[in-house]
Amino acid sequence: MTTRAAVPDGETFGALIFDWDGTLVDSNDVCFTALARAMADAGAKLDPDWYWPRQAITSPDMLLAWEQEFGHLPEPVDNIIRRCRGYVRAAAPDLRVIDDVALVARTARQRGQRLGIGSNSSGSVVAAGLEATGLAVLFDAVVTSSDVPQGRGKPEPDIFLLVAQRLDAEPADCLVYDDTDVGVAAALSAGMAAYNVQTGVLSAPIGAAPRHRPAVMDRVD
Repeated sequence: MTTRAAVPDGETFGALIFDWDGTLVDSNDVCFTALARAMADAGAKLDPDWYWPRQAITSPDMLLAWEQEFGHLPEPVDNIIRRCRGYVRAAAPDLRVIDDVALVARTARQRGQRLGIGSNSSGSVVAAGLEATGLAVLFDAVVTSSDVPQGRGKPEPDIFLLVAQRLDAEPADCLVYDDTDVGVAAALSAGMAAYNVQTGVLSAPIGAAPRHRPAVMDRVD
């Protein structure tokens, strides 16, 4: 067994906000396969070497970037995205919960902290995943790319700011858990502390008042 970075429990924060894909659930392969299949249905090929460096942005923004680089897709972007989301929802039972991050959420719920999700995925996709994994009962607010204007997903701060608003929490009193630099940038831009579950780095926005470092839970795989 190898001990990796520990996960802060966030006890000193009033509200905890979690990303969905790659943070609470291991969905990377599900998401890539769904988009590649939806594009293949339209006669286009999604190169994994092109996809993975961009996988943290919203799928509509990704396809707009694809068109800017390679030309117009054979089908409207909205049609491809609709089909992709259908494939992801169908694969929801295959999602694997990332246990150490989910444990942070469960423990915080028992303490009575406010919990939210802020995701670049669509509302229907996250809702299907929450139902399939049984995690829905943990969260007071769920905000996705469906709740903000196109182009205002992460790394823009809008999603996280809307979660904080729905939790009735000040941004400075929120800790975000995310697995990408894009998500961390969005959290810091929103004035929130952010923990990258992949790198183990806990970051605070510029000018934030010092806090006691949160306790951690060992991450073992």
